[in-house]
Amino acid sequence: MAILTKIRNRSGLAIGVVGGALLLFVISDALNSNSSLFSGQASSNNVAEIDGETIGIRQFEERLEINTENFKKRSQQENLDENTLNQVREQTWTQVMNDYLMVKQYKDLGIEISNEELEDMLIGKNIHPQILQSFTDPATGQFDVNNVKRYLKQMSEGTDENMKAQWKEFEDYLVTDGQQRKFTNLLKKGVYTTSLEAKSAFQARTATAEFNFVAIPYMSIVDTTITAEESDLKSYFKKNMDKYKERENSRKLEFVVWDFAPSSEDSAAAQKWAYDQLEQFKSTDNDTTYTNSNSELGFDPTARNRSAYPEELQAQLFSSAPGTVFGPMFKNGKYSIYKVVGEKEDTAFSMRASHILIRVEGATMEDTIKARTKANDILTRIKKGESFAALASEFGTDGTKDKGGDLGWFTEGAMVKDFNDAIKNGRKGDQFVLKTQFGFHVIKITEDKSKKLVTAAVLERTVAASDKTTGVAYNEASTFAAASTDAKSFEANIAEKKMEKRVAEFVKENDNFLPGFNEAREVVKWAYTAKVGAVSEVITIGNDKYVIATVNAIREKGKASFESSRERVLADYRKDKKAEQLMEKMKTAMESNTTLDALSRNLNQALNPVPSQTFENSSVPMVGYDPSFVGTVMGTPAGKLVGPVKGDGGVYAFQVTKSTPAPAQSDLNSFKTEISSAIQSRIEYSYLEVLKEVKNVKDYRYKFY
Repeated sequence: MAILTKIRNRSGLAIGVVGGALLLFVISDALNSNSSLFSGQASSNNVAEIDGETIGIRQFEERLEINTENFKKRSQQENLDENTLNQVREQTWTQVMNDYLMVKQYKDLGIEISNEELEDMLIGKNIHPQILQSFTDPATGQFDVNNVKRYLKQMSEGTDENMKAQWKEFEDYLVTDGQQRKFTNLLKKGVYTTSLEAKSAFQARTATAEFNFVAIPYMSIVDTTITAEESDLKSYFKKNMDKYKERENSRKLEFVVWDFAPSSEDSAAAQKWAYDQLEQFKSTDNDTTYTNSNSELGFDPTARNRSAYPEELQAQLFSSAPGTVFGPMFKNGKYSIYKVVGEKEDTAFSMRASHILIRVEGATMEDTIKARTKANDILTRIKKGESFAALASEFGTDGTKDKGGDLGWFTEGAMVKDFNDAIKNGRKGDQFVLKTQFGFHVIKITEDKSKKLVTAAVLERTVAASDKTTGVAYNEASTFAAASTDAKSFEANIAEKKMEKRVAEFVKENDNFLPGFNEAREVVKWAYTAKVGAVSEVITIGNDKYVIATVNAIREKGKASFESSRERVLADYRKDKKAEQLMEKMKTAMESNTTLDALSRNLNQALNPVPSQTFENSSVPMVGYDPSFVGTVMGTPAGKLVGPVKGDGGVYAFQVTKSTPAPAQSDLNSFKTEISSAIQSRIEYSYLEVLKEVKNVKDYRYKFY
């Protein structure tokens, strides 16, 4: 059952589809679909529309409930937090997308996974990565297919129907995953790079230009000096409307926050509670009842090894007799008191050590000797008194380097055999070098091995805001909300109270957060039911904040709205007006200054040399990203003073001093491969998005979650 749990935990939330970019070239029926499309708003009972077909919330919830229960069984958790529930909803949504978008594609294209192929993934020559991970012996690092066969035989002959159902679910995942890989590979096989494309890429990378330039940046003109009438902006918007079409639904929110974090009085009350508990906790003769009645944690009778307890208390807990009480200690916002109530002996040792892993970089004997020598040198430095932790931070090559090499407490068998046996057979304080399959380890045994387990009753109380604290914050927020009936009064009240206004620019309909604040789903849900200028009631986010928000802009996918785009329109309008002024300024200066040096002095702008520029690189030294300017430079012959040129960052005058064409290249295969690989990589992560667009997927989950 443990193996099955490992498999399900690794694959559960990963069940889904991965994407690529050439769908439009492959899925002909998607391009020529005659399905009718629904218009207007979706029914309040629909969670989605896909290619004109509606999916009801009840239908979605039934599937979500199955996935939720399966996840609980896999993870052995009865209650799931909001973050995990969101992940399960995403998994369910992905499954729905697969059913409605991909299954038909697989069927039409004849993409199937046969029983023979499934068997090959489980016990054949092409073992699936999930099987490899789950059935690899952690002690040896070796995979043995016979372990899979034994497990399957045991399961098929057993009576555990739950285990069989979970395995069937896993096999379904393997089938779906296999179909996705076949489909993706089919798309990738359709990628072809022509010789002309390869030649163009080669020239863009290898042809160079050496040039000098003078620039007048747009930022040299202060924004506020460019005035714009509303009619001017609307006219500009109308001429450039396609530029402002929205790619997806979003909202712009402005909001204010009241923090009702625990006050000093709340902290003092929690501290007093902790010290008041000490004597009663020591004297009680029923630790189970007392803990269940007085602690945020219920009593747990499990006997645990040292790693289960706080580092600060491990030595005391494991050296004290039952009945001994420790604390209170304050950590992570909680007061805790521990009482030893029992002890027992484990069947395996717990051990603790630190190490510095020196990997062998290469396959030759010389590489091995080099790594061993380095490890021995480090050990010598440690024995002479240098800090083990400091050297681990400097030379370590695994995840322990930032913890001073500390591996913490681990149980016997958790490490590879050579490492495990060396620690087990050693004593606290031993330092030595050991070779394993991972490289050479400089090891220090930091604790003696032990089989002792301890059961501890734990009284715990989080320092939380009291009703008084939350009440004060809520009253302030409620007063603000009552006085803020629209965006104008919302703004005025912020100014009057000198509050910090926060902005969330592009809030998507299924977001769960606002910038800087998690667990803000309720605010997002409200925003998608509100109109521009509406002000929310008091909304709680997380466990310690109240929020009041206003909708500043509504952006709808595929539409261009002047109101929602006004700030971008204003910025672009100002940029164009600055360009007009600077173009005229540069033109006038060039009439009387025929060299770049003279032009630089006249304009009081630096003369910037660029020793080597390629078309592929769109960044210019001293300027930054400006592809339009780079394109102009690379298309200009040497010797000619050119300007004024309108770029993305400013207005330029330049002179190419040397052009070096691309060298002759008869073999362009490497460039063909590079371009094809880049396209194939995009395919793997974008084809589903393309299909969603083609099939007109409308996602209404935000109305329910």
